[in-house]
Amino acid sequence: MSAISAEPERSVEQAPQQQQLQKNAIGLSGAMILGVVIMAPSLAIFTNWGFMIPSVGRGTAAVFVIALVMSLPTAYSYALINSRMPSAGATYKWASRLINPYVGIATGLCTTLFYAFVIPYTLPAIGLLGTDLARNTSSGLFAVIMGVSLLLALPLVYRGINVNVDASIILVIIEVLILAVIAVGAFIASDDSHASLTPLNPGEIPSTSALIPALVLGVLSFTGYDAISTVAEETRTPRRLIPKATILAVVLVGLFWIVMSTILSNALTPAAYTKVIDEGGFPLAAAAEAAFGNAGRYVIDIMGLEASFALLIASSIGATRILYAMGRDGVIDRRFGQLHPKFKVPWFGVTTVLAFAVVADVLVSIYLGLSYSVGLWLSNLIVFFALVTYLVINVCNPLLFHRHFRGEFHWFANGVVPVAGIAVTAYFMYKGFFQVLWNGDFKTGRSVVLTGLILLAATAIAAWAIGRSVERRDAARRGPDDSELDAAPTSSDQAARVPS
Repeated sequence: MSAISAEPERSVEQAPQQQQLQKNAIGLSGAMILGVVIMAPSLAIFTNWGFMIPSVGRGTAAVFVIALVMSLPTAYSYALINSRMPSAGATYKWASRLINPYVGIATGLCTTLFYAFVIPYTLPAIGLLGTDLARNTSSGLFAVIMGVSLLLALPLVYRGINVNVDASIILVIIEVLILAVIAVGAFIASDDSHASLTPLNPGEIPSTSALIPALVLGVLSFTGYDAISTVAEETRTPRRLIPKATILAVVLVGLFWIVMSTILSNALTPAAYTKVIDEGGFPLAAAAEAAFGNAGRYVIDIMGLEASFALLIASSIGATRILYAMGRDGVIDRRFGQLHPKFKVPWFGVTTVLAFAVVADVLVSIYLGLSYSVGLWLSNLIVFFALVTYLVINVCNPLLFHRHFRGEFHWFANGVVPVAGIAVTAYFMYKGFFQVLWNGDFKTGRSVVLTGLILLAATAIAAWAIGRSVERRDAARRGPDDSELDAAPTSSDQAARVPS
């Protein structure tokens, strides 16, 4: 065990009072729920889980176990860095401070794109589920539902983090309960159900080549917990709570997926699920039908709608806090660092991100047509920029402790863990993008990779252009001074402790 902080809990950033986010607005549960909602507990089962079945049959729970183990190194790196340098700027401030301002600015922009693409991803999902619920697949209704959902989200998004978090908690509880009822109901109602630990046995997976495509879906399901870092300045005792919230979000959601996939895999045969896939549907529909008959389709539509709406609300937080920190520093337009005087929300950043979402949906719809394929195309970009961000974070972990807490540097926590995180991230970037998508259809595969690379190059060029100003480089690098970072822990310190 090693002490993580030697000073009273406060944010690393000390902005002028009028520019500060709402302090002490949320606690452990509020911070954790942000990561939980963006990981989308029910949507991951709705989408990713079912499409593992053709590869691994009943072994889907084992895939989630392996994916959880592979995701924990990067989550742990996030926890360690947050325990020393909590900031709304998160990846932008860490990379600027620990690597260099150019990398920090580029990383901040990449992370913003990661969260910002979640919003245009959710809108087509809501459109698909809404039209299915109405049993009307017209593109006009699809567009109207997308627009109405965005308008409904605006009062929640603009009113501040307390409203955001409260709404997210309610919505995620509903989606978790609905999915649990579907799984248990299908198990009880199905003639093929049986209690078995087979879904948890990796030995039941046919081969390594069968495991890999399912594991890609499993690992990618865990992206999103990192958004917790961006609410550090709005969380009580962030050095203590943000690391806990990060690990708890990953572990609890991972366990939920393991339990749900075990029950669902025991409820129906793999053939029942793959039949739905062959018919162009989502495999969870088979379980919903078993549990609720013809009403099952309505049940999963409602679950998907409210889960997507929760994701829309929560993603607006992560997508704007890094822009806020960059604007506050003067690295980008200072309007991004301005807050609404009452709600303490970066309204200019929120408006910009929402406008970006609309433009992204319009452009991709022109390219692919107005359908859920827009969301699928954008989801790959979300994962691309998430993986880029994770690579940088795992580099920051050893740099922070080697430079500023050398006495606490641990070969495992600051050596093995980040190396494992880099290895997992790099492998899945290669496998998912430079193999699967690159070798796929151009319109829905290779075009995503090319777009991701073009945008990545654009962030690098933008970072170079911004960083040419010495003043902006210094602002990006500025953080806690060395005396704060190098302070030795005291016996009276109430710091968080993270196993190392």
